[in-house]
Amino acid sequence: MRPYFSIIIPALNEEVALPLLLEDLANQTFKNFEIILVDGHSEDKTVEKAKGFAKKLPRLTITNSKQRNVSTQRNLGAKVAKGKYLFFNDADNRLPSYFLEGVKYNLSRKPTDVFTNWCISDTDKPADKAVASLINVGIEASNLIEYQAALGALIGCRRSIFSKIGGFNPSIPFAEDGEFVRRAAKKGFRFTIYKTPRFTFSLRRFRKSGKIRSLQQYAKLHLKILSQKNIDKKEYPMGGHTFTGDQTTNSLLEKIQTALSLTSKQAKLKEKIKSLITLFENNNL
Repeated sequence: MRPYFSIIIPALNEEVALPLLLEDLANQTFKNFEIILVDGHSEDKTVEKAKGFAKKLPRLTITNSKQRNVSTQRNLGAKVAKGKYLFFNDADNRLPSYFLEGVKYNLSRKPTDVFTNWCISDTDKPADKAVASLINVGIEASNLIEYQAALGALIGCRRSIFSKIGGFNPSIPFAEDGEFVRRAAKKGFRFTIYKTPRFTFSLRRFRKSGKIRSLQQYAKLHLKILSQKNIDKKEYPMGGHTFTGDQTTNSLLEKIQTALSLTSKQAKLKEKIKSLITLFENNNL
């Protein structure tokens, strides 16, 4: 039977997080899916742990990517996928047992070409919940101003149009998810944000660097994108090994908020953005 979903998981040194996600997938109430793990030549037991799920997940395929690049790995998975929908899922996500069944219901009720879902935090701490809410609101707000955004941790796409969109751009080290969905929208494809069911988004990046500092880094990288400045891949590293192992001023936060509330059509936006980036860099933020 042709799978309804092809779940594509790019991975690099995810021996801790990946087994949890694979266990979640094994427990899904909706079973018509395949899994394509695209490993970036992990140096830990990522592949070995994945092979241990062969009986629980008989439609699991493991392939290797010559490049450690999340977009390249997603594109490789898409090439061998057979499902009606491609489901790009980060290795550190967690999914409730009804997740795929709920997404399938949404797609039958409100068909679309490209989609993402709201998330919840991976702890019950108020601060973590606030970050997840901020992410959800940010995605919705971006869509309202027709500057579509999606959380790269989880993006779905009709397989028949993936190549028409052009796949993910491997040359973009940060926010390649938003660039992908905006490119899809410009080509006339429908983009939808489903509020339910929600997946659990890992805040490990925030925990390592601190929430304020992480938000500053995200803001800085988004500002660089808007001002068309290059981003080094070291500024947003990939891989589970990255996460083993905060202070700012009100005026700075106000400037960030003001800049992000503007649209790229305003004449002086780029100069304001450049000055903010300089402020970030001069203060080693």
